[in-house]
Amino acid sequence: MAEINLIAAFSTVPGREADAIKELLTDTIQQIAQDDGTFETAKIVFTEPDERCGLTAELDGVKKEGVPLSLDRPAKPHENPCPGQKPHRSDPSGVPTHG
Repeated sequence: MAEINLIAAFSTVPGREADAIKELLTDTIQQIAQDDGTFETAKIVFTEPDERCGLTAELDGVKKEGVPLSLDRPAKPHENPCPGQKPHRSDPSGVPTHG
């Protein structure tokens, strides 16, 4: 079992959803460690500031580049799924377009 140290910061995600994201990240990293077997310790930093979501990982002391992420959570009609992204809109045919 890998040792995982997750640091997460949220600015616009409600508490329950933030906890669910942290649990999902931890479970996913643990599963990758078990399946892949290439690392024993993981230091993960996840941030969700107003304009961008990011993930940085340090596996067995080797830092990996930050990876921009899009939060995949159900959006309320008046908000974007990830702050800083333009909302998806549909044209009359129902095809999503970026607005």
